[in-house]
Amino acid sequence: MRSRCLGVHGGHVRALLVAAVVVWAFGAYVRDAMQGSPRPGLTGAGLAVTALNAASFALLAAGIGAGGERPGRLRRRVRDAAPWAGDALLLAGMATSLALYGTTGADSGGFFLTMVALWVLVSRWPLRRAVPLGMATMATVSAVGMAAGDGHLDTGTYVGFIGVMLGATALRERRAAESGARRAEAAALLLDERTRLAREIHDILAHSLSAQLVHLEGARLLLSRDGDRTQALERVERAQNLARSGLEETRRALAALRGDAPPPDRALAGLADEYRAATGRDAAVEVVGDPRELSPPAALSVVRTAQEALTNVRKHAPGARVRLTLRYLPGHAELEVVDTGGTEPGLDIAATGSGYGLVGMRERAELIGGTLESGPEGKGYRVKLRLPV
Repeated sequence: MRSRCLGVHGGHVRALLVAAVVVWAFGAYVRDAMQGSPRPGLTGAGLAVTALNAASFALLAAGIGAGGERPGRLRRRVRDAAPWAGDALLLAGMATSLALYGTTGADSGGFFLTMVALWVLVSRWPLRRAVPLGMATMATVSAVGMAAGDGHLDTGTYVGFIGVMLGATALRERRAAESGARRAEAAALLLDERTRLAREIHDILAHSLSAQLVHLEGARLLLSRDGDRTQALERVERAQNLARSGLEETRRALAALRGDAPPPDRALAGLADEYRAATGRDAAVEVVGDPRELSPPAALSVVRTAQEALTNVRKHAPGARVRLTLRYLPGHAELEVVDTGGTEPGLDIAATGSGYGLVGMRERAELIGGTLESGPEGKGYRVKLRLPV
């Protein structure tokens, strides 16, 4: 996570520091260039110095820009067309800087520009290429310096070379570590998403397929024993309805995982409508507090818990009336599902189990820092989900 200091983004702080260093370095470069011999001009040797100055700056700026860490549209096009363009420009800039150094001597900015190009290239290249480049650059600077009459490089110059190499290498390693951390984080998020998706699909299929199997097996037994064909047909129709319901639940779960699902209060109203249509009994929905947007996992947990609670009521307490209450409280949200107790015989499907009952709902709540409580409430049953928001 990027740091912020006094409201200024960390990237902006780094940009300001880099700009300050560049301005200072450019001033020092101009001063040294004007003190060199020959000085920049528009005729003779001065023209050559001027051309080398301009070429060095232009090539280095283009090379640094072409290989930026966060390329814009134009940089992407250049990089896609010629991935080596940035490095080639930097190498050309280094060559002109060395030529400038050989022309004007150690008092010019040629040496400084060479170090800039070396820093950028070493920070981008792997060690197997960066080390030979550094050694070749040091040898070239030594040869050019002696040819220009300096005789030898002082200790400070060698220390500068080593500092540039070590600093650029450390920068490259830090970038590699940050990139690896980002990839690991992305992989973890992808794995988490796949795990949640697998859990949803498993829960839905475990419920739907097990119930279908019971009904289809019952229909097979009735038909094989010359039983009531009307009852067999009813069981087949129940299995068909369960298949449709499972498909709809799968679509609903996928929509919730993508964040495309309706708000929990609307989803609860839809579940209540389904309950009333299927049982002919009342299902009331109450929302307490100001509705707030929940995260996709939290919203999905609310809907799936309500759905499972209503399924349990239909299975274990047929004929019961139900009240669903969604409360938005400071720091958390609560869902409470309470039924009045059954007044009719249980359904055949009750013996099958849901495959993702209250234990699964409790595990789902705990994964996102919530809790789930359940137990008798008067003649009926109460399920209470509590989630942080």
